[in-house]
Amino acid sequence: MPRLNVPPTKSNQLKLKRDLEMATEGFNLLDQKREILVMELMRLLERVRRAEQKLEEMRSKAYNVLKTALAKNGYNQMERVGSGIIYDHKIEFSQRVVAGIKIPEIDVTTGELFLQFGFAGTDSLVDETMQAFLDLLKAIGEMAHLQSAVWLLSRELKKTQRRVNALEQIFIPDFNDTLQHIDEILEGRELEEFSMRKLIKQRKK
Repeated sequence: MPRLNVPPTKSNQLKLKRDLEMATEGFNLLDQKREILVMELMRLLERVRRAEQKLEEMRSKAYNVLKTALAKNGYNQMERVGSGIIYDHKIEFSQRVVAGIKIPEIDVTTGELFLQFGFAGTDSLVDETMQAFLDLLKAIGEMAHLQSAVWLLSRELKKTQRRVNALEQIFIPDFNDTLQHIDEILEGRELEEFSMRKLIKQRKK
């Protein structure tokens, strides 16, 4: 039984064949896109795993150094030093394209580190604290763009998978079944017409 309610005519047969060819081509392209997205996601997930580990190490290091510096120099002294330090940080955005998807790239550029050792009676822990938090800022920027990329690619992969499934499990089988039904009817008509012509020819004789 046909899946599509289409009259069994020659014109509909040709149209369905064209539609089936386009659906098959679309399926192949989407299947290739799905493979590209999966490979890119696997690569990014490995980078995210390493970036998370790096970020946690830097976060732990930065706050441990800060605690030690506060204990040695005092909160008020550290606050006075910190209020007098200004860095010109820059966050630049760019894009790269993967399988037609624009993936954001975030590049964090921190200001040049000016050593404060000896400034206002402080020790080298102040410089270590600043360096640790500058490194942490860069790691946060890297994690931000990796997580954004994973989210965008995962969303696109889900959409692509739904389309692949729809073509593979619904549209293409519908076209094939309907074409088979139309082929059978048209062949039956041609056989019937041939038999009628043959019978008429015999009667004329």
